[in-house]
Amino acid sequence: MSGEATSLVDLPSPILLDIFSRLPPTTLLYVKSVCKTFQELTLESEFSNLLHSTSHAGIIINQFVDTTEDNTLKFLKFEDQGTCSYCHDPNVDLDLQLYFPVSPFELVRSVHGFVCFNYFLDYVDTIYILNPRTREYILLPEAEGSREWSNDVTYGFGFNPVTFEYKVVRIYQEEIFDDDTSYYKSEGQVYTIGKGYWRSAGHVMFSFMPYGVNLYAKIHWLVYDANGNELICSFNLESELFESFPTAPGYTEERYQNLQSLGVFGRSLCVCDNYADTHFEVWVMKDYGFSSSWVKEIVINISPECNNWLGNEMIYLLKVLEDGEVLFLWRDWRDDFLFLHHPVKNISEKLDVCGGNILACIHVSSSFSLKSFEAEVVNIF
Repeated sequence: MSGEATSLVDLPSPILLDIFSRLPPTTLLYVKSVCKTFQELTLESEFSNLLHSTSHAGIIINQFVDTTEDNTLKFLKFEDQGTCSYCHDPNVDLDLQLYFPVSPFELVRSVHGFVCFNYFLDYVDTIYILNPRTREYILLPEAEGSREWSNDVTYGFGFNPVTFEYKVVRIYQEEIFDDDTSYYKSEGQVYTIGKGYWRSAGHVMFSFMPYGVNLYAKIHWLVYDANGNELICSFNLESELFESFPTAPGYTEERYQNLQSLGVFGRSLCVCDNYADTHFEVWVMKDYGFSSSWVKEIVINISPECNNWLGNEMIYLLKVLEDGEVLFLWRDWRDDFLFLHHPVKNISEKLDVCGGNILACIHVSSSFSLKSFEAEVVNIF
């Protein structure tokens, strides 16, 4: 073996990738600037997949009951081996009420193991960012604009892969009354983790539905304009600009009953529509941003025996599994549940994981530390 020292640049790509995978995403921004080799390596799809797969992607479940002090995090893992199986270890459940005696403490989104929650008390809303694995959390400062009737607030949480920044997006919706009509003027407010302050990203004349979904470094919501037209509005996490485009076909103001939700089907946007009594549909936008590319991907017929648990409530698509099964969240705001549907076999199965009120999203556990973000006060729970 040569006595000369080996520089970091000379190491094989797999070793470099393993080293980089152990660094906080914020540190990787500086790694990219060291040399062209590092820049190219961190931009490779292999690195991107590694960053997004620190551990097997599962589901994080926020179980809460508004009338009690129950507020629990559960973690669901899936193993795709021909037939889908899932496991839930109650020993790793996290009782948030022990550490955060506030209710309701509601899930917004999980990104790279960082989990965003919001908490509403009277007219004030508060945002927490947690890493359940490292048991660290930060509390964001209060943003402008109180959640006072008839104004409203919704949130999104995402990651900008260009600048390696995590951003919380707060949509403050102010209802404007004009003679006999009213409409919403919504302000986008952005908090970059590590910066320590909120800033405005401009206004759009939309009313936003809750639960934004992430795709292509953008956060997307279903929205309604002043005329009641349904659209999809996205917020670009790099440019911090809003865009909008038509939603899935079939929507009319007359049939709308708050029974549509936005999700991600593989690498495409999708809309779940549960308006009909006999079935519900999943529409997929095959070509991002083009309204002509909407395709009716899944139709689940609601048989009489399951009509009492599938009909006329909100349904959210959470995850498409490797064997083709699709995981959904069914919400009736009293006793929610998860269920799996196999489109080819046309079989639906309820999962006996938890009850009460549920919010859920994809979660990848990581050991990334919140301490790597300057200007943030990190607490341990």
